[in-house]
Amino acid sequence: MNLKFLLLLILAMVSWGISWPIGKMIAGTVPVSVLVFWRFLATFLSVIPLLLVMRIPFLLKTGKDYWNVLIGGIIYTFYNQFFFMGLKNGLPGAGGVLVTTLNPIVTFFIVVLVQKKRISKRQVIGLFFGFIGGLVILQVWKISIDYLLLSGNLFFLLCSFVWAILSLNSQKTGKSMSPVTYSFYVYAVGSIIEFLFCFNDPSFWKVWDMGFSFWASIFYLTVISTTFGTTVYFYAATRLGSEIASSFIFIVPLSAYLSSFLILNEVVQIPVIIGGCLAILAVYLINSKQKRKEPNL
Repeated sequence: MNLKFLLLLILAMVSWGISWPIGKMIAGTVPVSVLVFWRFLATFLSVIPLLLVMRIPFLLKTGKDYWNVLIGGIIYTFYNQFFFMGLKNGLPGAGGVLVTTLNPIVTFFIVVLVQKKRISKRQVIGLFFGFIGGLVILQVWKISIDYLLLSGNLFFLLCSFVWAILSLNSQKTGKSMSPVTYSFYVYAVGSIIEFLFCFNDPSFWKVWDMGFSFWASIFYLTVISTTFGTTVYFYAATRLGSEIASSFIFIVPLSAYLSSFLILNEVVQIPVIIGGCLAILAVYLINSKQKRKEPNL
């Protein structure tokens, strides 16, 4: 593997992790719908030059593709709502660990239920570790409705489930369109949906008075984290294979936690570290293939 490309992929995963404390910094500045709209619009605009430079077709092939991107836009709108609602009260490091480690586990579980695939003993053990890891991160011994709301964990859990559904939706479009084209339409749909809910809000135009730090955060969440990070990851998936590329996602929860500690002085929580490690082990067991024993010669 080319060293420069490897470093680029690592930087992309780190950029995903850093997006959690950056999102926390602006989560309470304006209503969530207003925040999501401007993030979606900025990302939508940043994807256009990418489509032009890479000469990726704008038009979709079938009516089914338009239906899928419409559903994807609705789902991703929900995800961003839950993302900022969770960050408004919760800890970005803990949220980053919870969501990024549970995403592949929840996705696998849904695929097994929907497609009724047979799973191996290793995958069963992986799901068990993932379940236990999730309970530890959530600190289940403290669980109550008030705790879930105040900690933001309820919204982080919803993020995991919604992202799993979004992953399945995007997978359907993989053969008929580029991931960049899919992102282009998803952000367009999301922008329209959020605009309908927030254009009458007094804060809609006040964002222009928010100052440099607000727009620097929006720039990071759109151009750096989403346009750069996601594009590099999708390119890696096509060049290295999804199995190898997905292994780099293990960098995300670590970078989310460390960057939250460095940027926001988030207190290190032992249960989050232990649960995150269990969840990472779970993802490894679920996605790794059983090695076949070679016959002795």
